[in-house]
Amino acid sequence: MNETLINVGVAQVKLGSNPTVLRTILGSCVGICIYDRIKKIGGLAHVLLPKDTTSGQAPEKYADTAIPFLLQRLLKEGAKKENLSAKIAGGASMFKFGANVSLGQIGDKNVAETKRVLEELNIPLLEEDTGGNAGRVIDFFLNDGHLKVKAAGEEKNYYKI
Repeated sequence: MNETLINVGVAQVKLGSNPTVLRTILGSCVGICIYDRIKKIGGLAHVLLPKDTTSGQAPEKYADTAIPFLLQRLLKEGAKKENLSAKIAGGASMFKFGANVSLGQIGDKNVAETKRVLEELNIPLLEEDTGGNAGRVIDFFLNDGHLKVKAAGEEKNYYKI
């Protein structure tokens, strides 16, 4: 089967269906993968910051607005909320700062806000590969919903759907 590769940039939300693979590169950003296991459609949001401070100017940029935006787009494409699940990756501490510098904890804040929003929307978080200090390349396979994460010379696959 020939897969279609779609690259997802910073502050972007992209959708696809089987046999698409959604790919992004993450540092302190978080990649949120939401998948409908019956329809075999899904989406990937690459969020830069935890909360929108611009009153909706760029909903794809923030965890608190990108996840509902992604959910609405998936539902519009025929996904059913009861068939959805999520996997997340990213949120690394990419830079060395003193403990009192908030920029040093942006990855942790992105992960925490992502989890809060998924819980609020009742989308089960099945797998996560977050934290640490290494960037990641993630591939989200829409044929079966698995997530491949490459970081620091290692490759991991997460298969729960």
